[in-house]
Amino acid sequence: MVARLGGDEFGVLLPAATENSALAAMKRMKEHFLKESKKRKWPVSFSMGLVLFKKHPGSVDEMIKRADNLMYTVKNSGKNDIKFTIYQ
Repeated sequence: MVARLGGDEFGVLLPAATENSALAAMKRMKEHFLKESKKRKWPVSFSMGLVLFKKHPGSVDEMIKRADNLMYTVKNSGKNDIKFTIYQ
């Protein structure tokens, strides 16, 4: 499931994903976006924060906040990458 969170931010929910499949899916998504952006000559990059939740943190807002914080870590360290962590 994909949802626009606002502006240029989107959330992707992969409820049955494993560590490997979630990271592989995000890498494929990033590659596809970069290919399409290059083809259209759009000067954009894709910074992604990926959190695998093994335990629910208490609210959907908290889940989004954790992924958002990782995404901003990527943006502040050069952009165009994926930062991945596991919440246990």
